[in-house]
Amino acid sequence: MASETSGPGSRAGSVPSTSFPTDPSEFDKDPRISFSKLDNQYILETDDDREFMWDTGIKRWVESIDEELLRQQQEAYKVEGVDETEAAHPRDRKKRKQENDAATEPKQKKPRVNCAVYVSSIPLDATLDEVVSVFKKFGLITEEIDTGKPRVKMYKDENGNFKGDALIVYFRSESVDIAIQMLDETDFRFGVTGPNGPMRVQAADTAWKSEEADSNQDQKQKQSHRSKTDQRKIAERAKRLNEKLNWDSEEEGPTYSKYDHMVTLKHMFTLEELDEDPAAILEIKEDIREECEKIGEITNTVLYDLEPEGVVTVRFKDPADARRAAEAFSKRKFNGVQVVAYVQHVRERYRKSGTQRDALEGIDTEAEEQKRLDRFGDFLEGKGT
Repeated sequence: MASETSGPGSRAGSVPSTSFPTDPSEFDKDPRISFSKLDNQYILETDDDREFMWDTGIKRWVESIDEELLRQQQEAYKVEGVDETEAAHPRDRKKRKQENDAATEPKQKKPRVNCAVYVSSIPLDATLDEVVSVFKKFGLITEEIDTGKPRVKMYKDENGNFKGDALIVYFRSESVDIAIQMLDETDFRFGVTGPNGPMRVQAADTAWKSEEADSNQDQKQKQSHRSKTDQRKIAERAKRLNEKLNWDSEEEGPTYSKYDHMVTLKHMFTLEELDEDPAAILEIKEDIREECEKIGEITNTVLYDLEPEGVVTVRFKDPADARRAAEAFSKRKFNGVQVVAYVQHVRERYRKSGTQRDALEGIDTEAEEQKRLDRFGDFLEGKGT
């Protein structure tokens, strides 16, 4: 009997847990399940980031697998130096390799890309954990080689006190532009102005690279004394960061994880509003969906009715549309409160119930659409204050 394995290819073919509900009437009671109007089917997301779709034909949950995951599985089993599309005799292959090696010119070294942002006007009492918490929302922060801690440098004055400036080094260069778009000229803490006004976020200049060069020289000297075990730990840490983002550094052009498609919107409603009018759930979701569809194709919208921050998530088909939506919504206010909008990049967990949605099944959404709240309509038109 074949045993289960934990290799890259085993996950997609595994059988869904028996704990998944199979009665459609119970789907709305399970917080893991949402309904995609675009695909016209139910989607279930597990705690370990796996996604299943309900197949009405065979009446079971089927795990979905995207092209990027297939590519990663193929890469995992690829033999280095072997073209699997070519049937070559060993002797011929060796001869061609010698000819190719002789004709191949040394590859030009790729120019170094900037992965860091320089931030000023951070509150002077801010902590390292607080800085990491704010900036990790817009990309994975790389780690120190020796300690594994986030690569964030908080600059101090001659007396050793934090002076409000910091350097954050991301794992991917794309995160630099996103962080600038989302955080530049905003408050580090909502409603609290920094020592020099709003926070400024900009791409780090060559000065930090000079610091890095000095640091790298020290690292090279240290590395010559490192054991093979230490070097293996460094390689494993880099591999883990790549796997966390579903991203291959050798891939031409950027690739994206599934969370790069997801936009989080906060302060879109209040719990009091939902208590007073349960139908507002449908109204808010429909309004957000219509507004987002002006930007690009969306596949799912989820309102988390148990979150005091008024959280709604929108999944776009194209990650570029997700970034544009985050930028557009972050410039708006709802009921006088600034909307917080950003692309997730990594999974975020929020709470929702199924009982309110059960009660809404029989509501005529077209009729209710005519009664939308004027203040929410003003918000979508950019008039909210």
